[in-house]
Amino acid sequence: MEELIEAIYKMTNDMKRCLEEEKFEAFELLLTDRHKLMSSVDELKNKEKNFEYSPNMKQRMKDIQAIDQLITPLVEKSLTETKILINHIKKQKQVSEQYHPYFKQINGVFLDSKR
Repeated sequence: MEELIEAIYKMTNDMKRCLEEEKFEAFELLLTDRHKLMSSVDELKNKEKNFEYSPNMKQRMKDIQAIDQLITPLVEKSLTETKILINHIKKQKQVSEQYHPYFKQINGVFLDSKR
């Protein structure tokens, strides 16, 4: 159990580093892996009756929570920047479509079906 919590702590630190370096794909992979480890810890905890964390594990979990609180503003900042970029791209697309709404076909044949 201690090994799992230590691995979660290490992944949380790696997640923080990835966010600071703007390596979002690596961050997402680490987040998924960390979730799996947390699920494993929950399963092990539920299997044992009257399970209690050791003081060492409790301290590690507090450290993990502190790092998570540092990561949260970084994630929110990245999300905000991404939303702004997406809106900017949408506006650019709308403006370009207004000036060039469609491509006019110059060559071709017109058939009158009424005659």
